[in-house]
Amino acid sequence: MQYWRKQAAADGEVRLPAQPHLALLHGAMLLAGFGTVFLGPLLPVLSAAARTNDSGSGLFFTAQFIGSFLGGVTTSAHLWRSLLRGCTSATIGFLLLSLCVSHHAALPWFAVALLPLGFGVGQALTSVNLLTAARFHAQRGAALSLVNFSWSLGAVLTPAVLGYVLKRSAPQHILWGASGLFCVAVAGTAWNRLQSGALTVAAPVTKGVRSALPLSTFLFFASLLFTYGGVETSLGGWTTTFGQRYGSDSAMTGVTAGAFSTTALWLGLTVGRALVPVLLPRIRERTLLQASVLAATLTTLALSRSNGGVAMITICVLLGLSLAPWFPLVLTSMIDAGVGARQVGTIIAVSGIGAASLPLLEGTLSRSTGSLRVALAVPIGGLLWLLIATFRRVTPAFQSAAGGEAADSKGV
Repeated sequence: MQYWRKQAAADGEVRLPAQPHLALLHGAMLLAGFGTVFLGPLLPVLSAAARTNDSGSGLFFTAQFIGSFLGGVTTSAHLWRSLLRGCTSATIGFLLLSLCVSHHAALPWFAVALLPLGFGVGQALTSVNLLTAARFHAQRGAALSLVNFSWSLGAVLTPAVLGYVLKRSAPQHILWGASGLFCVAVAGTAWNRLQSGALTVAAPVTKGVRSALPLSTFLFFASLLFTYGGVETSLGGWTTTFGQRYGSDSAMTGVTAGAFSTTALWLGLTVGRALVPVLLPRIRERTLLQASVLAATLTTLALSRSNGGVAMITICVLLGLSLAPWFPLVLTSMIDAGVGARQVGTIIAVSGIGAASLPLLEGTLSRSTGSLRVALAVPIGGLLWLLIATFRRVTPAFQSAAGGEAADSKGV
């Protein structure tokens, strides 16, 4: 056994305790998508249960964001342990939230419940992405696109599913059900972890050399995720309002145009992530990344000048398709560059800061100029930075330490 470990290290391989099952990876990401966006559809009933106004309700989002950030930055290299801890925390969080609703607890208790919930979702999201990258190291871009398709599907379906179920069930029962689903994920993770038959995967290991990711590379990827998180949330968050203001025409009202445009954006994003594995065998990752960001920039410019609901809905579908490849392909580049598990979690968590900052900046610009069209300069500027960044080549830490050649053209 000791000889095997030495030989594996010499060959640049590491050994995971068990091979992650596809059903577990996709199921956990589907739940992570639900756990990320459920708060919006349930906000009215949670606010009523907490007897608070809109100002107090903002604390819900703050608590969930803080928990998600901490979950990301504390993800360890023990990925199975992180996934188990994340699903367990989310189970407890949903359980506590259901108790808060049942007993009409005070507002601070709701925040206390949302902290472990957000922590669990953030840690599960990061660990599933890393487990997927470890299992499918030869086809990381395609595998990460598919697993993030499951996240997008969960996020897209959540508002409609909750809207339907809320008419037929009490909110505390829904939260109990969510807790039960995450409990099933805990059991599935534990069972998969104990399976026999380890998985050997390639890893950036260099004999006698200690890999070290340069600070500049870490900050570069952090800036990318910060910007993308802000751009995606700015577009998704303000599209409904944009449609209401500029989408009214003979075919539909502004309210209808806004609702359909937002749905079209998220559906385009979801379908696009399912299409990425089909495109990757035919297009280099870097080329696809550059083309997608350029297309997203152009479609956002078109959106800023559009009038009428039909045009906006069409543009939003194209915008979602354009944005779809970005996150999984850049995550692939991060892992190829030698970014560690905790660093990946930190960088993904930074995207949440961008998601909280850029929409606020867009709203401020809209108020000061009196035009939401002008305010779209915020996501357009972010997309231009992402486009410029795709031309930078990142040398993997293990190659840099060994004095090897630069990274290939697969990613950023």
